Parts: sequence; C-alpha cells; structure tokens
Amino acid sequence: MFDPVHDSQLASQQPGLRGKESATARTRVPARRAFLRRSLTGMVLAVPVGGLLAACGSGSTMTGSASMPTSAATSAPSSPVRMLSLAAVADSGSAFREIMQDENAHVTFLQQALTKAGVQPRPKPTFKNLEQMDVQAFAQLAQTFENVGVGAYLMAAPAIATKAYLAAAGSILTVEARHAGFLDALLNKPLSPNGAFDKPLSQAEIVNAVSPFIASLNGGTDPSTSLKNDAAILNFALLLEFLEAEFYNVNVPKFFK
Repeated sequence: MFDPVHDSQLASQQPGLRGKESATARTRVPARRAFLRRSLTGMVLAVPVGGLLAACGSGSTMTGSASMPTSAATSAPSSPVRMLSLAAVADSGSAFREIMQDENAHVTFLQQALTKAGVQPRPKPTFKNLEQMDVQAFAQLAQTFENVGVGAYLMAAPAIATKAYLAAAGSILTVEARHAGFLDALLNKPLSPNGAFDKPLSQAEIVNAVSPFIASLNGGTDPSTSLKNDAAILNFALLLEFLEAEFYNVNVPKFFK
C-alpha cells in the first residue's frame, strides 16, 4: 500500500531528481544562457519554420524518423528560415546530456515508487523509430516528446490520490516543462505553445502520440486501459519516461560526442 509519509522522501533521494548542487551543474547555467542567446542570432544552420513539429495536440503530429526532414546543415537555406549557429548546436550537448540524465532518473524513481508500494513496475517496452538521422530531426522530436510529457503529467495530476505521489509528479512535471521550454527556444517556437495557461492532453491523445514508437509492450499493461488508481497512473507515466529515456540514450551519444 502507498505510504505517503515515508515515500515523500523518494524524489529527494534520487540523484537525478535532486537540485543540481554540484559545481559541474552550476557551470552549465551560464553556458546554457549563452547558448540560448547565440541560438537567436546565429546564421549557419537553417531550420525552416514550416517544418517544425507541433508541440502538443493530437497524436497525428508525431511520426517516426522516416518522416523527419533531412539535415538542414547540409542543404542551402530556404525562405522563410530561422538560423541557428553551429556553435550553439555544439554547445547544446551538455544540456541534452542533462535532459538524458533527468529522464533516466525519472524511470528509476517511478520503478522504485511502484516497488515500494507493492506494485510490479511495468517491463521496459521495445521501441522503434527512435534513432534520428540528423540533429534537426532529433531536436524536433525531442521538443514533441517533452511537450507531450508536460500535457501527460497535467492530465494525471488531478487523479493522483496520494499527496506524496502528487508532489513527486509535480516535481517531474516542472522538470519536463523546463526541458520543453529549452527545446521550444532552441527551435524558435513559443516557450508556451498554449499561452499563459498550459493544457492537459487526454489519455487517448497521449497513447496516439507514443504508439508509433512502441514495437512491443513486452507484457506491460495497455496504456489505453483506464487509469483507476495511483499505481495505474504511475505505470502509465513510467511508459512515457521509458520512451523519453530510450530516445535520449539512443541519440545523445550519436550527436554529442
């Protein structure tokens, strides 16, 4: 059974969920700010405005790598375009590695929370279509995943009964939103696609969005099943975190050596 008094400590005990207190983490802040400034003024890598994925909404906006545009770094700029400098893209490696670490920490936390509650965590699914051909396609799909994650946690939060797990979900939600804001800025999109008040996605929209990337659930619960309790909600969230973590694990080492 859930133990909110004891389990409320879980999020703070996970390395990836704690505040970035090390000197290494502190050095990332100015580098990221400089990166974002350069990303608005650089003039080397062309990113067509019309080619960007929608951040949220129906699952039809998400497709596998086969539908991603080819690398803009090797093609002539088109009009209209947004220009990002190659230096800024190179500098983003530390930020993407941090995002990768966060998503893996979310997986670990949810697995431990479920186990401690006496619930079997869902097995890791087998994924497909996650490896991207170029940095632009990678950043676009990352932006979509992170914004879908924000909408998913907003959907789940009102249904969580245990305060400790609601607090933990809120903590993960804010980190997902930070990731999404970074990627929205990187791709010259609005920092908040929904304006001043974000909107939850429906369970059906989330399932439709992630299904093209799932080859097998490996015996895990169908994500379209009704989310009747905290355990079901956490296992649903675990599926999304598995997907995000695997996406970054596959692509970050490929593009950022």
